[in-house]
Amino acid sequence: MTNVKDVYPNFITLGEALDLSEEKVRELQLAHMNKFRTQMGLAAGLTFDIKRAEGCHIWDADGNKRLDFIGDVGVYLLGHNNPFIVNGVKRFLDTHPLSMDPMALKPVTAAFANNMAQITPELTRTMTNGGGGAEAVEAALKMCRIAAGRTKKGKTRVVSTLNAFHGKTLGAVNAGGKDTWRRWQAPMPGHTYVPYGDADALEAELSKGDVIMFIAEPIQGEGGVVVPPDDYFYKVRELCDKYGTYMVLDEVQAGSCRTGYIWAHKYYKDLVPDAFTFAKAISDGVLPVSGLQAKEELYMAAYGSEESAMMHTATYQDNNISACVALLSLQYMIENDVPAKVRAGSKVIFAGLNKIRDRFPDVLEEVRGRGYMIGLKFGADKDGVGYAPRVGTILAQKHLVHTMTSTNNDTILRVYPNVATTNEDFEWFLDALEQTLEEVTATTGIATTKAA
Repeated sequence: MTNVKDVYPNFITLGEALDLSEEKVRELQLAHMNKFRTQMGLAAGLTFDIKRAEGCHIWDADGNKRLDFIGDVGVYLLGHNNPFIVNGVKRFLDTHPLSMDPMALKPVTAAFANNMAQITPELTRTMTNGGGGAEAVEAALKMCRIAAGRTKKGKTRVVSTLNAFHGKTLGAVNAGGKDTWRRWQAPMPGHTYVPYGDADALEAELSKGDVIMFIAEPIQGEGGVVVPPDDYFYKVRELCDKYGTYMVLDEVQAGSCRTGYIWAHKYYKDLVPDAFTFAKAISDGVLPVSGLQAKEELYMAAYGSEESAMMHTATYQDNNISACVALLSLQYMIENDVPAKVRAGSKVIFAGLNKIRDRFPDVLEEVRGRGYMIGLKFGADKDGVGYAPRVGTILAQKHLVHTMTSTNNDTILRVYPNVATTNEDFEWFLDALEQTLEEVTATTGIATTKAA
């Protein structure tokens, strides 16, 4: 057998990769990966070598224990390296499975699809992917377009919401409601945007009679953790039924128990979309998983014949190992009543955050969100520079607490705990935030109310 070092002396084996110094990792990323993203992370104190992760904590190369309150923007809801999921995947791999084969029977995927239908009995067709949320959104866009092309002649447009984020692939970025992510690209035709939460604006578009689908997030994530009026999605459902438009919810970030409900739309009694996407927390960061759940009528309109059955397939679609992770995550969520734990924990953190907001009203303007999907809306200093990035940097560098600003709205700091978070962890975060705001106000001269 050839030694790879004899062929490529600078080849790095897995064993060597696991032992790389932080300095070497930094060097390699700057040389061969996204240089400027790495530099941005380094400047903000967010890019470092993570040696171990467990629960809601991560340990860096210097042995520092850090509090992860962003979890890869919502991925690690069930805790880093959740033993139930990790051990289940190992058990699956120990069977020496054939995980990828487009035409083979797929026992684990079939079981996951069955389980999804038990939870959402009105939506009984499942598609799983081996990628991220954008792939799920692409699948939803394509499914609705094919269905409309076969059964809704004359409908050509997709309507989505301003400030939305649906991913960065070409179709998904055109569904997103932010021009920033469509720069330097020719716009795709057939996309229209309406204000989020505005049912009248939506009806103005749907009433034109040419809209295939309306897609929206149950809570806008990247857009700033924006929660719509409680009657909004009921009105959306009514309007989509009235004008023959498919209603699709993008649950990539808000779904999978993140908001305290197994699917975010379950917050609304008896609300049923025509389809919804899932990703992020359904994987718990063990392996990439995404997909969509659809009503029988919609799915079969798109793929319900030999002629159309192969119109959307992919090498890693409906593979067993991605479905294995999703099945295990779903089982853990149900058996451990994760939605209830999220709702209970969110009461603790929201109460603490609102007390801090009352003390620093000129800096921390609003606390919003639902469950463990929390957005802190910050103001700006006298020069118009927002406080959120400054607060996030201080939290990370001084207090070893990790959050993240919103990519669509840099006045927002996102706070995403997970179910492994204890009351002591909440205290760590709340104390760190209060100390950070004390530091920010001291350097800007802003008056505060006295601590309670």
